[in-house]
Amino acid sequence: MVQKSFFPGCLILLLLSLGACKKSSQAVSNPLTPLQSLINTDTSLSLYHRMLLTANETRLLADNSVTLLIPTNSAFRAAGYTEVIIDSLKPSVADRIISYHFIPQRATPSTNSYTSYPTHLGFSIFGELDGNQTWFNGTVVGDTAEVGKALIYKLNSLLLSPMDSLLYQLSSDSTLSFTTELFSRTRLDTTLIQTQGNYTVLAPVNDAWRNAGYDSVGMIDSADFNTMLNLAKYHVLTERLFTNTLSGLTSVTTVQGGSLTVGVSGGVLQFSGTGNSTPAHVLTGNQPAGNVFVIHKIDELLSP
Repeated sequence: MVQKSFFPGCLILLLLSLGACKKSSQAVSNPLTPLQSLINTDTSLSLYHRMLLTANETRLLADNSVTLLIPTNSAFRAAGYTEVIIDSLKPSVADRIISYHFIPQRATPSTNSYTSYPTHLGFSIFGELDGNQTWFNGTVVGDTAEVGKALIYKLNSLLLSPMDSLLYQLSSDSTLSFTTELFSRTRLDTTLIQTQGNYTVLAPVNDAWRNAGYDSVGMIDSADFNTMLNLAKYHVLTERLFTNTLSGLTSVTTVQGGSLTVGVSGGVLQFSGTGNSTPAHVLTGNQPAGNVFVIHKIDELLSP
């Protein structure tokens, strides 16, 4: 009796195991999206690929009608990001970079006018078509291509993602301690936000303040309030202006009501106030702060 029941049982088990093996041998096909294929194969984008993996944001490479602003390897390296550094980043830091370069719609900027495009990070990027060139946040793009349903722009420079407010953005830069104190004391940024306008801040570095006679941050605190407020307003322009737009202007209006002369010397953008004996040169530019301000660092204090 034992032998009669044993062999049919074995036969059933054998058939079941063969069926299971047959099912598991059928591999599921998951073809790559056009964006995934591009990122996997274009060697000039390997650091972007690495940053994407660190950020755990590969889902952004789905075949959707979106826009990717993709910094090339040279753009990442110019900003100080090597393979080792990218691999050591916190995922949240890498995600901030990737998310700011991702626009959840197709972005086709208008001619000679910056258009706001909300990003995956939540803050906006601003793009325009200036002549035959496309610019985002004052940075000209390289190659443009249709990849599946997506539109991609290759960047030769990494775009600087903004912090929540002007004061927070200024305070993150140790070379702008004096200017941070100016806006902290006057709270001009809060007043301007309530007007629902857009503005450009010309932020003198610490040495510019020292050269103008302010030997400590405390001197800004102890100075006449209205004098400091007037000075702060003189360093804020009444429009959001990136460097490519500014280089085509000869003068700009300040929130204070005065004007600044604009020029370019040796390829460097510069500003002169009414009382300036030498112009203030732009050291670095195009740093957004929130969705309202853009900051340009300058090497002289502007004088009304």
